[in-house]
Amino acid sequence: MRTTVDLDMDALLASKELARAEGVSLGKVISRLVRQALTGSAAAVAADSAPYAASATGFVPFAPRGVVVSNELIDKLRDGEGV
Repeated sequence: MRTTVDLDMDALLASKELARAEGVSLGKVISRLVRQALTGSAAAVAADSAPYAASATGFVPFAPRGVVVSNELIDKLRDGEGV
């Protein structure tokens, strides 16, 4: 079913990343996440589907993919760009 939904940018980007990683459509990911939120099963499903520990909120972070972003790294990049 098609509909228009206004998502916050961070939610959209995270959903797109999940869809890419899982090889499924964005709609399937968002439908699954909404179902999990409505049934309260997000923490249980997330814990079963990823090797990373869920936090108290049930959020499972993405696997690390390179350099850890720290305040020091951000400051260094800002200084290099003259921002």
